[in-house]
Amino acid sequence: MTDVEKRAILNKRLLTAARGSGDIEELFTDPMYRDPDDDEDYLFDINCRDMVSGGWVNYVDLILGAPLCDVDIQNNRGDTPLHLAVQIRDPEARKAIVTLLIKEAEAYESTRLKNKANQTPKDLCDIYCPNDKEVIRLASPPARKLSQMLDSSDCYNDDDDEPESE
Repeated sequence: MTDVEKRAILNKRLLTAARGSGDIEELFTDPMYRDPDDDEDYLFDINCRDMVSGGWVNYVDLILGAPLCDVDIQNNRGDTPLHLAVQIRDPEARKAIVTLLIKEAEAYESTRLKNKANQTPKDLCDIYCPNDKEVIRLASPPARKLSQMLDSSDCYNDDDDEPESE
């Protein structure tokens, strides 16, 4: 079996486990699934798409804690994990996973990303969880501070009016 074939099989196993049909903890703890050349890397793709869809909070937490985990990765529909998380039907799992993505994994960029249907996670909240104020708040792009929108050249400085000394 080639490395590519082995990786594809492990990716399928990871997705199956993340959907509640397997032991994801074994994949993360058994040295057999680690890259022999890099102890912090896995033989499966930690950024395997659609991992949050199953709604398994403890599995998502485990994945987010892995090195090299990209919380802003987009699947072939342009959905990020945050896009998928706001669509979880179980309100408790939805809130817990969205909270993990935003507060723990800092997936702030995902709040601004649009999928191929031109929807942000907030747009999807309006469809899938319109009454879940906490999830809507978390999935909305954070307000930018004035200091983040301006650079130093945009600000007036009292020293600008003083004549230059020779």
